[in-house]
This record gives sequence, C-alpha cells and structure tokens, in this order.
Amino acid sequence: MAFKQESGAWTRYRKLPSVVEVDFHWSGEGREPGMFGYWDAMGRVHQTALESLEAAQEVGDRYVLFTHGWSTSRQGKTTARSIVRSLMRSPEATPYIIRKECIQHDSVFVAAVRPLR
Repeated sequence: MAFKQESGAWTRYRKLPSVVEVDFHWSGEGREPGMFGYWDAMGRVHQTALESLEAAQEVGDRYVLFTHGWSTSRQGKTTARSIVRSLMRSPEATPYIIRKECIQHDSVFVAAVRPLR
C-alpha cells in the first residue's frame, strides 16, 4: 500500500490531532569531534524513529511528524529522509503504523499510528 503523497506547507501537519514531532535537524548537536561518525548518526535516526513510533503508540498519540528535511539520497549516500522512508516501508514499522493513512511530503513524513486497541 502506497503512502499519501502531498506537497505544500508542511507546518500544517503540526495542527493534526494528537501529533508529536520528531526533528532530525541535528546538525551536530551534542557531538564532539570524533564522538561518532556519519553511519552512527544514521543508525541513531533509525533507532529514534522506531522508538518514537513505539512511544506514540504506547501513550495513544495518533500521529508522529518526522521533520527530516529535503535532502535526497544520491547513489552511495544516505540521509535522514531516506532512513525514515525506508523504515516506514519496512516490516519493523508494521505493528506501529497505518500505511494507507501515512503522508509522504518532500520535507516531512507523517506516520499515522496504529492504536493498541
């Protein structure tokens, strides 16, 4: 099942009911030189996104808004955007999201959270 494709002002998704926002514009925050590398950071993106879905489902949030930016992956390059989109297509996300209600936007991804009950 494909995600809804939308464009326009992404900030409107902040008005969705029961939405939590996860911002991946880390730009080196909390990093000291040599603390961890690029692939470690991409691993953190994956882990943070998955944990955010789990937490949202646990507390009953309806949406998780992932702000990942416009950067697209070129061959051999990975971005927060590609990590988030890959996770949302993966079986790992299946217990936590309703794919047909998720929204793929150029600069954000809105995950519709599957209720526990």
